[in-house]
Amino acid sequence: MNFARAAKAQGSPLVRRKAPGSAFLFRILSPWHLTFGVQLLDFGLIVAVAMLMYPLSVVDSGQHALPYMFCAAVVACICHFHFARGHLYHINALLNETKSARSIALRVSLVFTALAAIAALTHQQALVSRAWFLTFYVGAIVVLTAGRWSVAMLIRSWIARGFITQNVAIVGATQLTHDLIDRISQNRLGIRIAGVFDDREVGREGEALSRFGGHEGEFACGGVNDLLQYATRNAVDLVVIALPITAADRITAVIKQLQQMPLNIRILPGAIGLQRFSPIQLERSDLPGVQLITVADRPISEFAWMVKSALDRCAALLGLILVSPILLFAAIGIAFTSPGPVLFRQKRVGYMGREFDIIKFRTMDHQFCGSHVPTRRGDKRVFKFGGFLRKTSLDELPQLFNVLKGDMSLVGPRPHMIGQKVEGRLFFEAVNAYASRHRVKPGITGWAQVNGWRGPAETMEQIERRVEHDIYYVENWSLMLDMIILGRTVFKGFFGKNAF
Repeated sequence: MNFARAAKAQGSPLVRRKAPGSAFLFRILSPWHLTFGVQLLDFGLIVAVAMLMYPLSVVDSGQHALPYMFCAAVVACICHFHFARGHLYHINALLNETKSARSIALRVSLVFTALAAIAALTHQQALVSRAWFLTFYVGAIVVLTAGRWSVAMLIRSWIARGFITQNVAIVGATQLTHDLIDRISQNRLGIRIAGVFDDREVGREGEALSRFGGHEGEFACGGVNDLLQYATRNAVDLVVIALPITAADRITAVIKQLQQMPLNIRILPGAIGLQRFSPIQLERSDLPGVQLITVADRPISEFAWMVKSALDRCAALLGLILVSPILLFAAIGIAFTSPGPVLFRQKRVGYMGREFDIIKFRTMDHQFCGSHVPTRRGDKRVFKFGGFLRKTSLDELPQLFNVLKGDMSLVGPRPHMIGQKVEGRLFFEAVNAYASRHRVKPGITGWAQVNGWRGPAETMEQIERRVEHDIYYVENWSLMLDMIILGRTVFKGFFGKNAF
């Protein structure tokens, strides 16, 4: 069934109307852009106050400004850390300027008290002027509080005009969903329903859609597969599973389907999660007035994703320049030792389950290039120079072009061929958590490869251990972990015993 057409037929168009002239703002304003902007604002305000107070409060004009700049940077960094730990950059906090002002005053006071105590214990009281320190303290609180009030006013204006939205997809066409939509529609935080999805509606979608037709707003409807397709084309900030808590098998099946997507997934624990004074108390509320149980978080934040992608492309471009003589050597070697093209392209499964063409140096005789049979040790299809490229992993170097294109990352789970099997079963059928590998971009090297799980996956143990390492990387990603993997790849990964 095409639920999109069914929803449209009932007057619920899938494309949300935007405010006139807001297209550019919709592209640049998202929750993480907003958070990052406020973080930069706080940092800049603290440093600006410190520098402004320097000529006004320092009596000795000949005193060097370097200690003051250093102190200002330290205060800004510590305050940023404390504000983030206190969730002061969450949309709820940004719109509650009174509560934020109290929390800011308290945290700034703690920071300055701690710095004063450290200076006294280390006999460094004369490092900066006391007058500057006190005026800096008072000025920081005043300016940060004024900044938060201004930010709150601006955000409210943007929300009212539709410039800021948090898109929430709901799984389950139930009475609980009806109540959740009612609760969400009462807030002023820019939350909107992206869609209601339920596989049970096949064959009777009209009845279910009519239950939500009276709600103000426009959203998509369909099954879980429709949600997956919708999430690949549209921003989905949160997925709420609003199925009956007793339907454990259905909830498990939905979670398994959603595992391949980098989504924040939550479960609404029945009607109790909508109670104002619910006994379920969680550290963070994704939706105001609603208590949710966390199932999965986006493995890499939007900002970290942007940083990782930028570093990947810069490193890939630099790498291609540095290894260009090796690329030329490999290309000439292939051309002179085996007829056929120099490069080899093959379909692989990548980010969010999307297919892409991986680029490698051809190492097999060209008549076998279309084969989907994995390479084995001593494979007769590999010509002699190709064997050398595989043994030294030089055949992987053209994948730097995949990184530049954005299909791959330097570090991530290795992409597998489409339809690859182990012991007669497809990989995603053999290992329950297999789809979670697709929540990040595939990589040229990965945590499994540097831990000895490189090469063929011919047994259940091999694929299970490889997926186990891949999931560890997805759930524990950091730039430092990427650096460790790249370092270990240079000294171990390229010439491992499973390179053939």
